[in-house]
Formats: sequence, C-alpha cells, structure tokens
Amino acid sequence: MEASSAIDLGRERSALEILRTALVMYRRYPLLFATLAVGVIAPYELARLAVTGVGPLGSGKSGDEGTLLLFELIYYVLVGPLISALHVHAVIEIGEGRRPRIGPVALRGLGVLAVVVAAEIVAGVLIGLGFIALIVPGIVLSLRWSVVAQTAAVDHEGWMPALRRSAQLTAGHYWHIFRVLLAIGFLTFVVAALVGALAGGGNSTSIVSALVGIAVYTLVASFGALTLAVLYFDLRAREAGPRLDPLAGYADPPVPPSTPE
Repeated sequence: MEASSAIDLGRERSALEILRTALVMYRRYPLLFATLAVGVIAPYELARLAVTGVGPLGSGKSGDEGTLLLFELIYYVLVGPLISALHVHAVIEIGEGRRPRIGPVALRGLGVLAVVVAAEIVAGVLIGLGFIALIVPGIVLSLRWSVVAQTAAVDHEGWMPALRRSAQLTAGHYWHIFRVLLAIGFLTFVVAALVGALAGGGNSTSIVSALVGIAVYTLVASFGALTLAVLYFDLRAREAGPRLDPLAGYADPPVPPSTPE
C-alpha cells in the first residue's frame, strides 16, 4: 500500500467516523481481517460443537452447563483477546502506510498474547465484581477498560500498566466510548439475529449451519475488534491534543541585541 493511501490514526474522530473508518479498512482488506478472525473463531467453534453439541448459532441444544461455561470463559480470556491483538497490529500497519501481511501480523499478535490475556482477565474480574456489587460501577469499569487489550498489545509493558494506561486514555470520554460500544453491540445483535433467523433459529447443528455460524461470528468479531482498535487510536489522539511543532523548544536561542559602542 502506498503511503498516500495510509489512514491517519493521529486525529480525533466522532463515534460515526470511527465506525466509518473501520468499515473503510475492512473494505480495503476483507480477506486479511476475515482470515485473522476465522483462524481463531473456527477452531474454537468447531471444538465447542464437537464437545457440547451446541453450534455457533445454536442455543436450543442441551449440553452440560459447566462445559458450556468453560467454553464461554475460553472465549473471553483467549479468543477475544487474541482477535483484538491481531487486529490492532494490522491497523498499525495500515496507519503507517504499509500493506499488512497475515504472517507478520499473526506473529506480533501471538507475541503479546500473554500480556493481553492477563490484562483482560484482571479487567474482567474487576468489572464482574463491579456488576455484582452495583450495576453502575460495572458499567463505569467496562468503559474505563474498554481498550485495555489494545493498550496491552501495543505498549508491551505488562498487564498492570495496561490497566492504568487504558484508564488514562478513557478518562473524560465515557459518553464517546459508550456510543461506540453501543453501535458495535447494536450491529452485532442485528447481524446475529438476522442470520440466526435465516438459519432456522439457531437450533440446527448441521455442517451448513455450523459454517454459517462461523462466518457470522467471524464478521462480527472482526469488525468489533477493528472498531475498538480505531477507538484506541482516537483516544490516543484526544490525549495528545492539537499537534505541535516537533521541533518546538529546540530552536537556536535568540541573539541579544548588540550594545552600541
């Protein structure tokens, strides 16, 4: 990709612009983002189907509740964080004017997976406790750590600094973040509901139904992770404020006026 077609990640965007930017990126590289997501989603969904009998779109099949809960936990602590790490590194490549390649992006995502998983687990536990104690603290903590996975993947400083950094980036922008998350949730619900209805209500565990479900969750997870990556850079731009002259403060000192003889 030519540098002239790079997407500027250093400026602030409204919630609508964040969604539009994510859509532009997805339209440019649909195979890239779909592959990054399906490489994680497909093994997970097929394993869940084989073990529990519950397909990607299915809620009608009975299965062991403990096993189902285990798979939900695996998705939260492993599948979701890995998709987030992969997508944010692809977005960095696009922002720098390079064509992202699946191999290098995958290696960078896997390289930071441990710290991203740790940050997501700690954030998830604290958010869960917030919801148990009172609903409002849980919502606030969800907004506070909405980009913790992206922060951990980019900064490489550990899970505790990632929690602090995400809190810094999101401070004062909760309504802005809420609008973005609400849009992601709405789009996810609409796509899943429509496809689930077309697939027979999600009660089938046929191969066709499983493949359709994997395709749907690939699209939903990929676009959601891509949108959060753009949000992360938007919050970084808001923190930085107006761009300053990078050489400001390094100019030669003024020459004092000469004293008349």
